[in-house]
Amino acid sequence: MMRAALRQKATLLFLVAAMALTGACGSGEPTDSSTPKPRPSRASPRAVPDGKEAKAILDQAFVGREELGSGSGPLQSQLGNTVAATPENVLSVTFAFTCTGKGKVAFDFTANGRNVSSAARTSTCDGSIFQQSIEVSEPGPISFEAEATGSHNGGFAYAYYAEKKQVA
Repeated sequence: MMRAALRQKATLLFLVAAMALTGACGSGEPTDSSTPKPRPSRASPRAVPDGKEAKAILDQAFVGREELGSGSGPLQSQLGNTVAATPENVLSVTFAFTCTGKGKVAFDFTANGRNVSSAARTSTCDGSIFQQSIEVSEPGPISFEAEATGSHNGGFAYAYYAEKKQVA
């Protein structure tokens, strides 16, 4: 008889412990509700491209080059920038541009208010780098204007680098 009472107590203690552990591992929602409650989504919101990936591509490709100006951000249909003036000893500038998102970008350039001619003026937004060499006859502003077509679901980055310098 004593053994049966001990077994009953052990079984009861086991059930109490199991119930306590089950409650500790539960969802935190009340169990008396018959209506399921929606849980918050654990999926992270889709990241908006900010140009950091594109900027990193340029930074790796042009290590040690003198940067005269740069920018980056989410790809937009219209882009542009002007470097106010090149240093006096700079004879030419490399304009570098990269973008992600599978769109295409067409460029126009000016130096000191004059159009710069170029054979290839488009770039595909696949992480490749578009480069344009711009001759500078005298210190002055250099500008680019760009139009992105296709997907704008990406980022961009550009930079102007000193290419040739006058030796003193």
